[in-house]
Amino acid sequence: MRALESRALQVQGAFNPQDIANTLWAFATLGLQPEDVLMVSLMATALQVQVDFNPQKIANILWAFAKLVRQPEDALLSGLVARALEVQGAFDPQNIAVTL
Repeated sequence: MRALESRALQVQGAFNPQDIANTLWAFATLGLQPEDVLMVSLMATALQVQVDFNPQKIANILWAFAKLVRQPEDALLSGLVARALEVQGAFDPQNIAVTL
């Protein structure tokens, strides 16, 4: 896992919302805590691409943070909330439940 984590750090600048959400979801599902440097990098990348997040990705990333018992940085959380408001009409009941 640490080798993959190291590789993720090397390429995280190319991550899209799906890659970010899937990476955090995988760590959360496995019950493993990513290294802080990877978390900071993923949050920075998520902030850069937040305009591309759809309801599913917003729900998945917030679920992963909750499962990891980690708080997203304020700027990322604010960005995700703003994006959720922009695409709120596309949220289905499952997306709403997972996001909350």
